[in-house]
Amino acid sequence: MGFTSKNPAARMGTTLYGTYGSFNTRAGGIEFDTGKTRMGRAFIDMQHEETNGYLTNSSERRSNLMFKDVIDLAPETTLTIETTYNKEWQYTTQGATLDDYKKYGKNYGLCNDPSKQCYYGYQPSVYTSDFDYISLKTKLLSWLTLENQIYTSGFEHDYSESTDASQGDTAANGVTFYNAAGKKVATYKNDIPGKYADAAYRTYGDTLRLKGHTSYGDILLGVWADVQKDRRYTYAIDLSRNSVPVLGKNGSAYSYDISDLNTTIQPYLELNFHPWAGATIKPGVKYSIFKRDYDAGINKGTKLPLKDTQSYGSWQPSIAINQRIMKNWSAYAQVARGFLAPPLSVFQVSSVGNVKPETTMNYQVGSVYHGRNWMLSLDGYYINFSNYIASAQIQVPNIGTTSTYVNSGGAVYRGIELEGQYVIGYGFSLYGNYSVNDAKYKHSNVRVAKSPNALASFGLLYESEHGPYFSIMGKYAGTHWGLDSTTDDADNTVFKNQYKIGSTVTADLAMGWRIHHIGSFFSNVTPSIKIANLFNNRAISDFAGNQSYGDAPLFWRIAGRSVFFNMTATMP
Repeated sequence: MGFTSKNPAARMGTTLYGTYGSFNTRAGGIEFDTGKTRMGRAFIDMQHEETNGYLTNSSERRSNLMFKDVIDLAPETTLTIETTYNKEWQYTTQGATLDDYKKYGKNYGLCNDPSKQCYYGYQPSVYTSDFDYISLKTKLLSWLTLENQIYTSGFEHDYSESTDASQGDTAANGVTFYNAAGKKVATYKNDIPGKYADAAYRTYGDTLRLKGHTSYGDILLGVWADVQKDRRYTYAIDLSRNSVPVLGKNGSAYSYDISDLNTTIQPYLELNFHPWAGATIKPGVKYSIFKRDYDAGINKGTKLPLKDTQSYGSWQPSIAINQRIMKNWSAYAQVARGFLAPPLSVFQVSSVGNVKPETTMNYQVGSVYHGRNWMLSLDGYYINFSNYIASAQIQVPNIGTTSTYVNSGGAVYRGIELEGQYVIGYGFSLYGNYSVNDAKYKHSNVRVAKSPNALASFGLLYESEHGPYFSIMGKYAGTHWGLDSTTDDADNTVFKNQYKIGSTVTADLAMGWRIHHIGSFFSNVTPSIKIANLFNNRAISDFAGNQSYGDAPLFWRIAGRSVFFNMTATMP
């Protein structure tokens, strides 16, 4: 686990920045740097953003706060304190059908008709998150350094929504109330069915690293420990009646009420040595211990209580070799074993049993060459998954189509990537990247969903030491499938590709000017403009699931062309 963020400036100063552009987007912020003081070098950054959103009726606003202080306690000892807080409010969209795109436009998201489930006022979401850590880095001996971080992180998603936010058919409406004994008491055919949900977690952890430098090479030793508390619940509501809870046939309004405690411990050891000229070899090993304590008063899927504990452990060896063939040419190879504990969804059954974790064997080889004005690299990878956990769409009685996760048995990812850059001169350079990728389930020709068969980026860049700069970059995403599984007539999950998504090409243009020393008031001013999706490609870009009523497929489109004007000014 790494902690990376910008460092406070060496000099005191204030930076103002703002953005205005498409979809009535407004954003601004201020950063104040203290420079070097007795309390260290610190900055505080505050920003706020509001937008109507590209999709109809999908407005959003967001506020962020970040503080960081780097304190030199001694010549070889540094203490870093950082805290961040983020809050976002939005109307959440769920994708749209092809008919809705045809009827209402390619930017359709939510409707403004309160008689339908797609009404934007029924879909408010609030996201809050924070991340805080204290880091101590010191040199214990001339050859030994220690780094330790204590951290906490939290996230909460608090929201209500209609049963299907993409649904514009009033035939999907209707709310039936039951009493605590499970007896039907009333049905309101025109009411809007929905749910209220809250999902929150808090994690506490520590990372300890020791690095020893010897004449034979470097030794890296450490451990990561983490405890995560998770609570999530949802219950049915009638959005037409002031979101009153709606009891179901089991006498409860709750669809699920789950508490989850996850514990991770991961010690590791890595060596870094140079056995012969031009060679670097990095063997390493870590051991992952993961324990999940699951406690559901009402379990998702079964609506029954469930308490269970599952523990997993896995050795994860790795080795990386880099060989400098010539002064400007090197080759490398890497082999590593990966591990992922089963997701929460495997507990959402009547009996969990012994669930195997997902593991991988990862192989990578490549080479990099640097010429006088150009660079070229070639890379190949092969990843062998065992117990691959895949997303699946299943039919649930009285609910409709919903998403879950299943063990697909195994899958193989492989591909080749080529990357290059050529410096033309006078500040101009060309850049390109192209990869061919293949991801399939074992013993079949079924491709893993959401895995494009090719990816590419290419463009022209310019930067002058006198201030102006610009770039025009194109991006290509090859074809992929939206879904790789379906439910057969016997309600069994079978793997089969559905909803093919075609390839897309987009381009982004950015230009600006870094102006230094404007009088005595501003040290730097940078006006800039960015045009995203320059040629306004609004093609279908991904599959978004199925409607719960009628089972129609939902899709996402590429957001249309947008233009944003930006200004940054630093004082003094």
